Parts: sequence; C-alpha cells; structure tokens
Amino acid sequence: MIRLLCIGLGGMGHHDWNAALDTGRFTPVGGFDIDEKARAAFAEKTDAPVFTDFSEALTGVEADAALISTPDKFHAPYTHQALDAGLDVICEKPMAETLRDGYLMHFAAVDRGRMLMIHQQLRWNPMHNHARRLIEEGAIGDVRRIDFDMSVFSGVCLSGYRSELPHLILQDLAIHHLDLIRYLSGQECESLYVRDWPSVEAGQSITAATDACAILNMTGPVTACYTSGIRRLMDHVGYACAARICGSEGELSLRDDQITLQTRAAHAAEEEPQVITPEPPAVGTWESFARAIETREPTLTSSGNNLKSLEILFAAIQSAESGEIVSIDSLRQSSEIAPFPAP
Repeated sequence: MIRLLCIGLGGMGHHDWNAALDTGRFTPVGGFDIDEKARAAFAEKTDAPVFTDFSEALTGVEADAALISTPDKFHAPYTHQALDAGLDVICEKPMAETLRDGYLMHFAAVDRGRMLMIHQQLRWNPMHNHARRLIEEGAIGDVRRIDFDMSVFSGVCLSGYRSELPHLILQDLAIHHLDLIRYLSGQECESLYVRDWPSVEAGQSITAATDACAILNMTGPVTACYTSGIRRLMDHVGYACAARICGSEGELSLRDDQITLQTRAAHAAEEEPQVITPEPPAVGTWESFARAIETREPTLTSSGNNLKSLEILFAAIQSAESGEIVSIDSLRQSSEIAPFPAP
C-alpha cells in the first residue's frame, strides 16, 4: 500500500482521495484542510488524522506520496514542501498560477528524484484514450484539423474563488481541453489567438470570463479550433467536450462517450460511418501514479509533459489580454524561463 497524505479534502479533493481509495493501491494516512466539514468527512471515512496546519500534516504522519488538491495558488508552495519532505506528488491542474512556478515545480521534482504527476484525468477518459489509439493506428491518416467545443450550464462563476478569476473559462477549465488538443493531435502548439468574455444575463452581474474561442497553430501542421462556455442554456456536451478530428484519410467524431469513424474510402463507397463504443484504458489516473511511484518512470501526464499544456494556457491568457497572436517562444522569453533547459 502506498501511504498518501491528502492536501485539500473538499471539492475536487474529495473526489480525488476517494478515487485513490477505490483503486486499492493507496491508504490515506492523513489529511489537511481549513474547512471543518471537509476534514470531518475525510476522517469519518478513512479514520486517518486530520490537520489544520500544512506543516504539521507533513511532519505528523509517515507518507510516501502527497495529493495536492487545493486552489491553484497553493499548488506550487505545497508541492515544493511535499517534495522537500521526500514525497512523490500528484497535483491538481492547472499545475501552477504562473508558468515560472510550473517550471520550478518540475525541476524541483527532478532535482530530488521525485515523481510529480499532474491530475490531467481526461487523457484517461475512455473516449479520448481510445480515439488516441485509433489515431496512432492510422485510422484517419495524418491529423490536420481538430475542432473542440465545451458547453455546460454551471454556476461556478457566481461564487467562491473562481468568480474572482478574470479569465475563468481559461484558468479553470480550458487546461483540460488544451491538453487534450496536444494529446489527440500528437503535436505541440507554436502560436495561438484567443478571445474571452463574460456572459450577459438579465439579473446577473458576471465579471469573470465565461466564454472563449481560440485558434491554435500546432506543429504537423495541425490547426485546432476551440470554443467553450459555462453558461450555455442548450446543447450541453459537458466538460469532456465534443470534438471532431480530421485527417488525410478520414474523420473521428467524439461526443456523448461515443466515437464515430468515417474514412474517405468508406464515404466514397457510400458506407455508413462506424460507431465505436470506447474501451477503457488498461490503467487509469491513480493506477498510473501508483506505477510511477513503483517504477520511477514518468506517467502520461508527468510534470515535464504537462508544462507544454501549461505554456498553452498562459499563452491563451496573454492573447486574450493583448488581443494579439502569441507564440510559445515569445511567452517563454517574457516569463523569464528561457535559461531553463527544456523539460
């Protein structure tokens, strides 16, 4: 059993530590949260000690790994402290509040010989994982275009710390989808153009940006178009998105936990598209983290890999603020991370 110290027990943290328990590979040995109800729920289910001070949690139990599932501003400092204590870490996304902090987290893990994994769980979603396998097998030839759309009706922009995020849709949710664009295309982003804006609703005053659209120029060459909104009244596709992936020999459509494949040859022969029920991946998020701890091999969403998605996120915010196309290289220079070696 891997002894897990859980940092942040409510919200996503509640989901995360329960998911870790469900694998049968982790045993929670302690929990930290400032919220009394979150601590009580954790203690009742795990019978593990709880703490109101992070430093006391680190020194109060013997652990092998830490789950960091707190608001974004605590990701970097808590990760550094956990790494300094000799723990492997799985951290919620986005990885850090600044790109420089993300790089520093990654290199701290490398320097200490610790595993740092980012909880980018949609890569293990059966629909996305199966689609990636089909692309790798050449089902649609060379990928040339990806269209992503995310639409939900959510009130996260109306209360709590998320309501204070000026680029809410980018800062809170888009990291999922920007990472999936990298994952499904197998390419990296070179530049992008983004606009975001708040919802206009009678009787509501919303200042956080709830809607966004982006065009990403990927290597390959691949063009990705991304739209998202969290106050949509109709046609909800959920956080997992609806996606269309166009290749030289066919297309994949991803929606409602289902994959539809149509090749150009089948279309020419007037054959119906093939509907595929996605198969789950061999391992999931938490099993992957367990294996990384045991084998010392980076996971699918290791910190080094996830930095590339974090770069896209901060380039998107910069583009939304400036109204200009932003290149990833220029972002690195402006973030003063150019001296860092490539992850």
